[in-house]
Amino acid sequence: MLAGVKGIFTMHGRNMEDIKNNTAIHQLIETKQIEKVFFL
Repeated sequence: MLAGVKGIFTMHGRNMEDIKNNTAIHQLIETKQIEKVFFL
């Protein structure tokens, strides 16, 4: 609770282009509501 993490979510895609092609996710990234994206 004190780590400053607001939420952890998963998105599925092969690369960043797959993620950005999703209009809802793209809007969240562009408006900085999602600040960091990690690929595993």
